[in-house]
Amino acid sequence: MFDTDWDTRDDWGAEAAPADPVPAATEPVADIAIKKADDEEQIVYGEVYAPGMPDSQGDYMTAGGIREMAYGFMRKGITSNIDVQHTQQPTGSYIVESFIARDGDPVFIPDSWVIGVKIPDPALWGLVKSGELNGFSLDGYGARIPGTIEYELPDIVKGETDEVADHSHDFSVRFSDEGEFLGGQTGPGPDGHVHRIQRGTVTEETNGHKHRFSFVEGVLNAQG
Repeated sequence: MFDTDWDTRDDWGAEAAPADPVPAATEPVADIAIKKADDEEQIVYGEVYAPGMPDSQGDYMTAGGIREMAYGFMRKGITSNIDVQHTQQPTGSYIVESFIARDGDPVFIPDSWVIGVKIPDPALWGLVKSGELNGFSLDGYGARIPGTIEYELPDIVKGETDEVADHSHDFSVRFSDEGEFLGGQTGPGPDGHVHRIQRGTVTEETNGHKHRFSFVEGVLNAQG
């Protein structure tokens, strides 16, 4: 589960199944960060759910189940059901874009449900910019069907952070033999500074800023 999350609440009936067994890294593998932010419009974009990736409850969904859930959510017109930390208290934020990522998408995981959320509240937008709000978390109802999913978790996963202060970083994070997230570090920025990584979706602060990142793609690519 994300350190801090937005909640898209619905009573969808799509199928979800617990991964049994799942590698010990079930929780960190589920981290999917906010990947794009439009400063002028105060809109953030990210995956709500990606196919075949265990979430913090050990559940996963198929591409078809995710599509059914996403379409049902939009059909009901409940695009203002956005809260913070699963409080079920409206924030004034609302969904302005919703789509299923296609194969070859340069930013989002194929077949994942992606939303763009408008955040009018300046205080909440400040939390997004600081990295304190750094991902989406689904909250709803579903039927669990027993299933098995297996992942080959590499010792080191590499990628690239988002762009902040006119630069981005290469990064690498490590996992133990048991799949435990051990953290990592970015490569040097333009002036040589680096960021430590101790959490699943955002770096530690250096020079007054942080960077978001996602290692989910690295895990998926490692499956060959």
